[in-house]
Amino acid sequence: MKRSNGRFIKHVLPLGFILPFSNSLMADANVPCGNGATITNVTVFGGSYTASNTCGSNVTITTSGSKTISGGNETNNTNGIYFGQNGPHPAFIFGEYLTVRTSGSFVDAIRTNGQQAGDGVYTVIAGDHAKIIATGSNSNGINVAQSPNGQAGYGRVYLGNDSSVTVASGTAVRVNLTSQAPYYNLAYVGNNSTITAGGTGTNGSNTMGYAVYAGNRDSVLTNGTAYGTNAVAIIGSGSTIKTTGSAGHAVYANKGGVVQLRGTAGAIDVSAEGANADGLRAEKKLTVGNNYNALGGRIELTGDAIVYVDEANGGYAMHTLGEGSVISSAQTNYYIGTDDKLYDGAGSIVNAAAKTTASASGIYTVTGNLFAESGLIDLNMTDGSEFTGMTKVGAYSYTNASSATVTDAKGNINLNISGESSIWNMTADSELTNLTLSGSTLKYVEPASGSPLSPKTLIVNGDYTATLGKLVLNTVLEDDSSATDKLIVKGDTSGHTDVRIVNAGGNGALTTSGIEIVEVEGNSAGTFGNSQRIVAGAFDYFVRSGSRIAGANPNNWYLISDYSSPIDPTPDPDPTPDPTPTPSDDPVTPYRPESGSYLANLAAANTMFITRLHDRLGETQYTDALTGERKVTSMWMRHVGGHLLFSDKSEQLRTRSNSYVMQIGGDLAQWSNNDLDRWHLGLMAGYANNHNQTRSNLTGYTSKGSVDGYSVGLYGTWYANNADKTGAYVDTWVMYSWFDNEVKGEQLATESYKSDGVTASVESGYSFKLGGGERESYWIQPKAQVIWMGVDADNHVEQNGTRVSSETDNNIMTRLGVRAYAKGHHKMDDGKDREFEPFLELNWIHNTEDYTVKMNQYENSQSGAKNLGEVKLGVEGQLNKNLTGWVNTGYQFGCHAYNDVQAMLGVKYSF
Repeated sequence: MKRSNGRFIKHVLPLGFILPFSNSLMADANVPCGNGATITNVTVFGGSYTASNTCGSNVTITTSGSKTISGGNETNNTNGIYFGQNGPHPAFIFGEYLTVRTSGSFVDAIRTNGQQAGDGVYTVIAGDHAKIIATGSNSNGINVAQSPNGQAGYGRVYLGNDSSVTVASGTAVRVNLTSQAPYYNLAYVGNNSTITAGGTGTNGSNTMGYAVYAGNRDSVLTNGTAYGTNAVAIIGSGSTIKTTGSAGHAVYANKGGVVQLRGTAGAIDVSAEGANADGLRAEKKLTVGNNYNALGGRIELTGDAIVYVDEANGGYAMHTLGEGSVISSAQTNYYIGTDDKLYDGAGSIVNAAAKTTASASGIYTVTGNLFAESGLIDLNMTDGSEFTGMTKVGAYSYTNASSATVTDAKGNINLNISGESSIWNMTADSELTNLTLSGSTLKYVEPASGSPLSPKTLIVNGDYTATLGKLVLNTVLEDDSSATDKLIVKGDTSGHTDVRIVNAGGNGALTTSGIEIVEVEGNSAGTFGNSQRIVAGAFDYFVRSGSRIAGANPNNWYLISDYSSPIDPTPDPDPTPDPTPTPSDDPVTPYRPESGSYLANLAAANTMFITRLHDRLGETQYTDALTGERKVTSMWMRHVGGHLLFSDKSEQLRTRSNSYVMQIGGDLAQWSNNDLDRWHLGLMAGYANNHNQTRSNLTGYTSKGSVDGYSVGLYGTWYANNADKTGAYVDTWVMYSWFDNEVKGEQLATESYKSDGVTASVESGYSFKLGGGERESYWIQPKAQVIWMGVDADNHVEQNGTRVSSETDNNIMTRLGVRAYAKGHHKMDDGKDREFEPFLELNWIHNTEDYTVKMNQYENSQSGAKNLGEVKLGVEGQLNKNLTGWVNTGYQFGCHAYNDVQAMLGVKYSF
């Protein structure tokens, strides 16, 4: 609105805003309507005037009277703004901040109503920030009414942006059908406006409870002819539409009436909160009387929209009833009649174009169900859309003019959902006509936590088309009889769909023909596969065509836990003739690589801190030989690095593991019983970590594991003959270890768990001197060790529901071997307390148990570690009377390509 000296000059409207008038006339020259005017208990109405009626801004019109309705006729015209008399195209034009408030029963805030022969267009225009309020019962905010006597009068009401229309018990924006084509009534509410209606919804002798309405009452009769498509309500971008009453539909169109929601510059937010109230409802209704037709309503979405209806209240987000009723964004009309004029916003009136049609789309956030009870729901949903609900199609029945029951054809729902961030959360069994997923996701909603799966089925009566679409199903991942959500396509399929499965409590099991998830009755040209892993228990599942499974329907698609190669992408060009897929001859059950990671973690936790006497103290005797100077304590430290390769029992999984260990310790006490033997008592502690990776040579999937932990322990050692360095020794230790563990499967969540336990050892050996010279001697030492391993992992439930437990109980490792070594020094080191000992050690290692983990009811084990050979080479040396060091490398090998390489560096200082 533009004002000069308190008077209205012109209203700059958005491009495309229709202003169908010429020679606007003053309705009542005695009513002041300049800036800030207040009009109380006076109905401002139109008449046969010749002066232009242009009002200022901040005009307030308030009425408190009521109408009396008798036999469908009004006894007075107590309205806020009312046009209902003959005249050459009268119009009211108001500036910004118009307020119209009525409080009586059957009193409309703004009403137009052509009544006499020759009536033309009746127009009310208000600028931005208008407030239209009707607080009385059966009162409308805006009522663009029909001409009751069949005359050619028709109305227009325009509200600017940021306006509001609020009614307590009526219809907020009501546009009725006109009496004669091609004339049509129209109401336009500008962008970012709010439209709210209360009261119970009804469309009988009175119409109330609706927020936006286009059509006519069910009981309307007029001169034996139907009204036709001549009532249009248009709501601007960013607006809010809300109803609160029972059966109060937020947007309602019937009998050829049209509502257009123009969310092109911001989503229109629609909600219906009452029982049995629909968000958008387009309905076919009979125009009662002889030879009358039944016509449907139409609701058009030309941009973004939000629709919310709580299904628990019994209503639908979108509902069509009867053939010809349409809720659509696929084809919309641009409502400009050839007799309308277009205000160009620059002071000029131009001729309007003819009515056109266009395909529209939008970002739709729809919460609630869709029901095409005959009629059509046709939506193009662009990237960012979200639909949460179910779809239903059915047939609508009504009584025609001959009192016969007529049943229309079954309804149609077409959904075209595009964009990677678009999703349909399907909440219950659904049925529709055609479905297109273009990068978008169809997700069957998961059962409530702790509830069993009640499988849901989507039936597509027509065609299913996917362009990298995603299908998320819930399945109890077990054998062929497992419960699962399902897609049934009665027409044809095309394109590729990526299937993702949510395990609904399945333990994993072996399949034969597989779990059927997609059924195709037409041409099964589309493909389905899984780019994301599908896991349960110890197994991987795969989506495969029935054409590759013996005994399965070649048109359908299945989940199998037997591995077979996926169907290759369609070659370009297609080979001629087409090759026939051959079912896999020898399907193999694929073990998950995560089982290899759990095995590697368990083995590392039990073995990393294992130590031998020589690993801690160097050579058994000379490093602590009596020199006349009593040593009361010593400290030692060792560092170990290792690289392990092993396979599982199925030989599908290959694991490589790298570990690091750092241990420190020291003697607390040393003593001798007879000056010949020697006792040592000490403490030790350590840190260790392990990082491993497992790969399936069958599926190519990988998994990573890691272990980090600490240990504390106590050791004791006895030497029989400390003086001449011959004889027996016994070494014992016990330690407690605790670890943090992680397993991260490819495409799966990281799993974290704890492990801890006690490990204990007894080792004994005997040193024999074979000979020697002045500065060297040669020795052989047979030895044996028994180690009890009690580190166990906590039971763990993966985020996919798989229960993982350690099944290795109290493994006992035994080592039997011999060590050959030489001791000596060079002549240049005479008298320097320096001596070196190169050695070679050969051992046989036996484990009473294989490291085993259970994933649900299926176990997998480490292979090749039952019996191991070991070769160890190194050198130990006393660098001076206080400092001793050692370095060695060892190699362990077993069957099934088990091999483990370790390197160690140790040092000891005696005080």
